Amino acid sequence: MEKLTTRKQYDDVKARVEQLIAEATQKGLLESDMDNEYTREIALLSQQMATYEDEYLNILPLRQKSPLIASIEDYFYTHGMKQKDGAILLGVNESQFSQIMSGRRRISMSFAKRLRSKLGIDADLILEYA
Repeated sequence: MEKLTTRKQYDDVKARVEQLIAEATQKGLLESDMDNEYTREIALLSQQMATYEDEYLNILPLRQKSPLIASIEDYFYTHGMKQKDGAILLGVNESQFSQIMSGRRRISMSFAKRLRSKLGIDADLILEYA
């Protein structure tokens, strides 16, 4: 696999990937379980792009939201609550709550207990992801 070292090479490969995706989609050859010349070339070129992005573009990987945070958000959404309401319900200030929800602050034992008692979040989920 050839290593990309310039932005022009990266941009050229990106354009090629977009072209391949368009062609494969038009021909019905771009399904998740397919193995063909299009999917193999797209995979190879995408790997080259990812390596270049890691080394030269300083792009941070997407962070996956923890199932615990998703559960808290789901609770507030289904109850029509805003983050401010959640902070009040859970007995923390908005800043602390925002930090917890973004993963910048760890969940304390007392907060974990309130998640269980006030929101009814499963204790196993709390233990695994807090």
